[in-house]
Amino acid sequence: MSENIDCIVKSGTVESVGERTLKVLIHNSSACSACHSKRACTSLGSGDRIIEVEKDNLKKVEPGDKVNIQMISSSGCKAVVLGYILPFILLMTTLIIANSIVGEAMSAILALTILIPYYLVLYLLRNKMKKHFRFTLN
Repeated sequence: MSENIDCIVKSGTVESVGERTLKVLIHNSSACSACHSKRACTSLGSGDRIIEVEKDNLKKVEPGDKVNIQMISSSGCKAVVLGYILPFILLMTTLIIANSIVGEAMSAILALTILIPYYLVLYLLRNKMKKHFRFTLN
């Protein structure tokens, strides 16, 4: 990737090497990771994640190697929109419309149920979306 593109860069450890991809273990730590009560905290901001990265044939890597991976920032924003913002809008719109037609309980059930096909479509399109949300070696 060119230097003038704003990218998200993470450090990680290579877990496995495939023919076309690498699996990299990333340790996410939240901003409060130094807090004395971090064991009692329910924050989802920390933990280990395995990320699939396109293999760069110019760089030789083996399991256990430390690597930096990158993703274009705009791709991260698109992922947030698809994963959080659009479902929230869909949920709230369904809740408001259904509440004017049926009762509160039924509108709440409909609003939550409408998310099932939404996330099912995202799941079915995951291979197509992999082309847009790519991590590469830095």
